[in-house]
Amino acid sequence: MKKLHPYFKEEQRFNQLWLKLILYGSTLAALGPLYYGTIMQIGNGQPWGNKPISNTGLLIMDLLITLLMAGILYLVFGTKLITIIKPDGIHIIFKPFLIKEKIIEPHTIESYEVKKYKPVADYGGWGVKQGRKGKVYNANGNIGLQLLLKGNKRLLIGTQRPEAIKRAMEKLMNNNG
Repeated sequence: MKKLHPYFKEEQRFNQLWLKLILYGSTLAALGPLYYGTIMQIGNGQPWGNKPISNTGLLIMDLLITLLMAGILYLVFGTKLITIIKPDGIHIIFKPFLIKEKIIEPHTIESYEVKKYKPVADYGGWGVKQGRKGKVYNANGNIGLQLLLKGNKRLLIGTQRPEAIKRAMEKLMNNNG
């Protein structure tokens, strides 16, 4: 099978400063006092709190909360939106939310435009969402490729490279009729 070279490829991650501050701050707020209590109780032999938990229970709680916070951080910062435009269509990969790559074939696209949008007001935020204006795949920013698909379905794909995605879409649509 012939390899299809992409017209466009972009990888995006959740990297908003406010999101980092909230997640790292809440991780520190959750783990800081817990680790302090563990050091006081196990390291210094001073029971932590009015009704101290056993040392084993405290270590298990440390482990569970650490794993939970690490899992949340990994889920958010390990998420990756990959958009690839090739001659056969638009490929969307959104790890770990989309198990299978989504392909939008050119013949299903009625129209498209690159536009500014309001992630929270229009779609309820970032990620994979179904909003009042259709479905969205976005990880960052407020610019996207808006597709009107057959059946009057709307799909928006966030981008940080509006000019490049517009050129790729022109090439895709011109080469497919």
